[in-house]
Amino acid sequence: MTTISGFIDSILSGAIPETEVPHYLGVISSEVRRLSRLVSSLLDITKIQAGERKFTKTPFDVCEMAREIIISNEQRLEEKHLDVRFEVDEDNMYVSADRDAIHQVLYNLCDNAIKFSDEGGKYIVSVKNISAAKTEVSVYNDGEGISAEDLPLVFDRFYKSDRSRGLDKTGAGLGLYICRTIIEAHKEKIKVESEYGKWVKFSFTLPRKDVPKLKEDKRSTEIK
Repeated sequence: MTTISGFIDSILSGAIPETEVPHYLGVISSEVRRLSRLVSSLLDITKIQAGERKFTKTPFDVCEMAREIIISNEQRLEEKHLDVRFEVDEDNMYVSADRDAIHQVLYNLCDNAIKFSDEGGKYIVSVKNISAAKTEVSVYNDGEGISAEDLPLVFDRFYKSDRSRGLDKTGAGLGLYICRTIIEAHKEKIKVESEYGKWVKFSFTLPRKDVPKLKEDKRSTEIK
């Protein structure tokens, strides 16, 4: 808000040359959008914590969701020449959760992984059944990773490491906090692992949902 106010006052007073006004209007526009995202995130957190955002659990294919997110980021992945890998136990794996909320979590983790990946590094999205009742979704990327001192803090509200402040000037340090809030509201777990200077992996669990397979219609194969 201080940045916006300062630039507007400078434009109105004539302190900024007319030729440079479009540039500073662009900066103001960018800051307004950033504030809008911040307010939206804070409202989202408040609703979740107050119990006003209701989560509707339905069965959905989390593998298909992951594929859609990877495809939607195809251009960014190619620009950084990332070695993209998609590892799943089965082509279709169903979980029971609020689909929109989990999409928000997974998209955020995938987005961060691209943002903080080393050029040409590995980028791995995986979906694994870790027990008869649980599925684990994880997102891995090669990169500087997270220091041991920062690891316990990454899910805290407004937390941003020194490196992320430099690489992500549009963020407010709320994305991972919202991820944790959503996963914990589902009574599930989210964690981060990292080897500083090499890699980082975020993982969260979801309850498995077995979807009955349709029985094959044998009539179509009968010889008349």
